[in-house]
Amino acid sequence: MFQSLGKSSRISERNFPHQRSSLSISAILFAENGISSSAAYSVLFSASALFCDRMRSKRGKQLWDRWKLKLPVFGPLVHKICMSRFARTFAQLIRSGVPILEVLDIVGGSSGNHVVETSIKEVGADVEKGDNLSVSLSRKSIFPPMLLRMVAAGEATGKIDTMLEKMADFWDEEIEAMLDALTSLIEPMLIVFLGVIVGGIVIAMFLPIFKLNEVVSQTKSN
Repeated sequence: MFQSLGKSSRISERNFPHQRSSLSISAILFAENGISSSAAYSVLFSASALFCDRMRSKRGKQLWDRWKLKLPVFGPLVHKICMSRFARTFAQLIRSGVPILEVLDIVGGSSGNHVVETSIKEVGADVEKGDNLSVSLSRKSIFPPMLLRMVAAGEATGKIDTMLEKMADFWDEEIEAMLDALTSLIEPMLIVFLGVIVGGIVIAMFLPIFKLNEVVSQTKSN
């Protein structure tokens, strides 16, 4: 609409920089490089489909779960969630009288993370060979030292379910505290981000109108 008004009034495109950039963004991205929009979208769609297919594979899920544990802020949170789930499920199953090898198999499958699941399955293989649970867990870096001490104490006292339940409660409190801290940090950042986006859209929409009014006023005065 604004382009037709500008042409009819013989107004230079330099009076509408925001309008011109918003209307010709596809040309800037594709036409100048000799690439059609349809071809570019096809490439993007194919790349996205290939990436999603790779991530759905077993290897892709393993890489994704390993990457999640290494994230600067969210990695420790994901790790605590996995450990809390491991400890609470383990405690409930042991208390119900389920054999430890079956417990490890169930806990590994419900961990929600392939890295943790693999470690638990390897622990189960060691326990099946006759190793103590605490010794087997200590060979895996995924399990924190506090958990190892609590498991060892539980083996010595015969109350491993109680010890693991205490660990699960401790991790749940830490998870809640981390989520509260992240929420208080993300909320203002999200508000500012959305404000910048909305403000940019409003300026891009109304600035050409203001420019047009200025040019029309100058034309009338001349």
